[in-house]
Amino acid sequence: MGRTTATVSIALVGVSTLLLAGCSLSGGDDPLPKPTGHAAPSTTATPAPVDRTSDSAEGVSSQQAVPAGTVVAETDAVSRSGDTAIHVRVVADDHGTFDAQLSGYRTTNPQPMSVQFRRAAQYGDGGDARAVATTRWTAGEQPPTTISLADGGPYPDWLHTVVLVPDQWDGDDSERPWVHKVLAIGELDWSIPNPEPDLHVTLGKARPGAYGYAFDADDETLRGTDGVPVSYRVNEGDDQTTIAERFGITVAQLRWLNPSMQTNGQGWVLAGSWINLDPASR
Repeated sequence: MGRTTATVSIALVGVSTLLLAGCSLSGGDDPLPKPTGHAAPSTTATPAPVDRTSDSAEGVSSQQAVPAGTVVAETDAVSRSGDTAIHVRVVADDHGTFDAQLSGYRTTNPQPMSVQFRRAAQYGDGGDARAVATTRWTAGEQPPTTISLADGGPYPDWLHTVVLVPDQWDGDDSERPWVHKVLAIGELDWSIPNPEPDLHVTLGKARPGAYGYAFDADDETLRGTDGVPVSYRVNEGDDQTTIAERFGITVAQLRWLNPSMQTNGQGWVLAGSWINLDPASR
């Protein structure tokens, strides 16, 4: 997002206890630890390596959004030429998450291929480190019939598109400049009930653990407690619990608004990242 950022220097003197992600850190002059991350394994059927910071599941409800077996989204991902396509149907499983059922894959140019679920995509787009359920197959194979969308969480309707992306050969790909670029796109129209229909975000004062800047719909920096925040720029040392408290919501609501929010195992949020506070922009 094109916003002007500022560096905020925070000195904490005489603070005996600072609550960070539900943990208590003693010592008034101890500096705020830097947030760190670690790789998380994918839970997909035939997963590709992922380059994502671990998403802590703290505070996220795993309650099933709809009964198992319910079809909640269905689409055809089709290339511009129409020569490559796949049918995708998303169904609730019995684990509180969802599976994608793949069928009808066809192409006039057999090649290694992958299917991915993304927040947004356009034809020709390159890689997306936050893509979910990336699954590959070779030129001589058909895709798996079912892959898990567990990485998308209990409410994966933030994934608005499913794409087909040509993958690498084992050898020279110099004559295939389209490798790793989006070839086919399908828009997912979800029918999952909104778990937070009355969610209201308020603007609280900056505080240790939530010292970043909040912005309104016009990208203007908000001061004090006036205005309606729609986004937040994470400061060094921010944690998800305190960020949620600053904006008058729970951690579960914060993570519902930000299903791909990057944290470490203790709830520290990646410094410099953006937090969405607008339900309509989820």
